[in-house]
Amino acid sequence: MDGEPLNNLKWQEVIPGRWERELDEAEQFYTSLAKAYERSGRTFFAITGHISFSVTIPDGSSREVTEQRVKKALQNAWLTLRYDHPTIASWVEYDHSRKKCKKVYEAFSSGGHCKSQQNHWLKTTFCDVTDSRTGQEWCNNDPPVPRLPTLFLLKPPSLEINGKVLSQELILRSHHDIIDGIGTLHLFNNLLAHTAAAFSQGPSYQCPIFGSEWKNLSPALRIAAEITHPPTDDQISHLQEITAYNASLRQNAELVSIPFKHGRSMPGRHQRVARTLPPERSPSRLLQACRNMGTTVTHAYHAAIAMCIRDRQEQRSEPRRVRYVNYCLIDMRKDCKEPFSTPAHPAAVYHSTSGRSLAIDLEVPAANGTIATERAQAERRKEFERIVMQIKDFYTFIRSDPEHLFMVPSYWALATVPFPDGGVAGPVPELNTVPSVSISSMGVIDKIISPSQGPFELYNPWVTGEELGTGLGLFLGTWKGQLEVSAAYNDAWHEKDDVLKFLADCEVTVFQGLGI
Repeated sequence: MDGEPLNNLKWQEVIPGRWERELDEAEQFYTSLAKAYERSGRTFFAITGHISFSVTIPDGSSREVTEQRVKKALQNAWLTLRYDHPTIASWVEYDHSRKKCKKVYEAFSSGGHCKSQQNHWLKTTFCDVTDSRTGQEWCNNDPPVPRLPTLFLLKPPSLEINGKVLSQELILRSHHDIIDGIGTLHLFNNLLAHTAAAFSQGPSYQCPIFGSEWKNLSPALRIAAEITHPPTDDQISHLQEITAYNASLRQNAELVSIPFKHGRSMPGRHQRVARTLPPERSPSRLLQACRNMGTTVTHAYHAAIAMCIRDRQEQRSEPRRVRYVNYCLIDMRKDCKEPFSTPAHPAAVYHSTSGRSLAIDLEVPAANGTIATERAQAERRKEFERIVMQIKDFYTFIRSDPEHLFMVPSYWALATVPFPDGGVAGPVPELNTVPSVSISSMGVIDKIISPSQGPFELYNPWVTGEELGTGLGLFLGTWKGQLEVSAAYNDAWHEKDDVLKFLADCEVTVFQGLGI
């Protein structure tokens, strides 16, 4: 991609104060998927980011006064982020004349109307939630996905630790074509850093003067990572080979799928549940056991996912071979050029899929098979070790592939559903009757979000993408030394207890497999 097509991915001022650019393949994937499910009344893979915070009520002040100070500090910080990361005030729309989707940013007007426009934007994108639900409960009850990324401030009474501590929750809702999961964590860190400064400085805190913020608009991944050329002949051949390989994995093989409830054709509510390792299962021991095996916690949990799905397959009179097929997601920020590789550009879609599918062959035992418990555990541990090494090799191969960066646009394009002609949504796609379970690693979240910012203590950060399909999406992350595994699912096809049982089974499989 060079010449005019590449220029179309660069932000351009089309009329005074209005900036536009075309979407790249990663952004178009999420835009097209959301459009495909538009008639469901919900937004596929919409981002939900969550973080809780607490601040000590200063001596001589009241809870009400501190609440107002916190809210004002958050609003000033959010407005400052609009200058630092103006892409949070952008949206995607369909250009009927060009028959393409484009990303749009409109600046505040200069002059006397600027302040009123800032207040209108704050009123639109910074919302109080006044009911008594916790953030988790609110997020599991069909929260809105506004056109613009929006912050919701929750003040559930259950978070009041004592009379001298004010605790609240922040939730970000955004379309996935604007920001991704790792970007959301960076955004929270930047937001709370500004909030701490605004809270401490009070009325003397100065928000930036708008007018030049367009220089901070985040480019598409192609621009950020300098993927500027069309695929070479060798890369086209490589893509064809991968496409053929992925197709072959689904031929002459029984694919394992996570069981789901039948009877409904339209998605219900996206749900999130989470499980933190209990005290008797030390995250440090888990990490050391993974190191001893030469693998990672992500590899171990991905291996457990494959085995626990297999465990849920129907047992028949004879044992049989089955296959788990999935992929991995890769954060591409390290491959971007500065400053796009830094937290200065959180509101962007800077990640990729593996392109090549992961395939793990397993055996479903016969229904009447009886193996002594001790022998069965030994064989299961041996199976775990085999699978975790396969997964390690797969991740290593993808990450060390020198062509991966340049293939990323093609990988996204390959997975993208067609955007409807005229931008009018059609019927919701048919159900995936062979749903799988994926995993996304958030890593050590403390390395992205500081656990404290000035007087603010932060806790329970998490991110998820809205699940409207029949599968499960698992998220793995560590915060303050605690490992949490969460799952996104849709309540039209899965029950909470079943999903929590799956997470618990994965945990047991990991610890037994590692001999802990």
